[in-house]
Amino acid sequence: MATVTAFDAKTRFGELLDRVASGEEVIITRHDKPVARIVPEGAPRLEDVRRAVEGLRELQHRILARTKGRARLSDREVHSAIEEGRL
Repeated sequence: MATVTAFDAKTRFGELLDRVASGEEVIITRHDKPVARIVPEGAPRLEDVRRAVEGLRELQHRILARTKGRARLSDREVHSAIEEGRL
């Protein structure tokens, strides 16, 4: 992942777009602080993936807490509950 100043990003924007198109991420800084990130279109961001995984773990925990002492839910029952908005 490359880091460039706002001034460099302005003067070398075409070059940065070429790098991003080839899969690289670029962070733009202003006064040594990150202010923007240029990522390839359609690429999943690591933080988005982490949030999704955490959400799935939380859902799993809630399902297990609800079924403690009872029979486990089948896949079909889980999908049905999700579609009905109960989970």
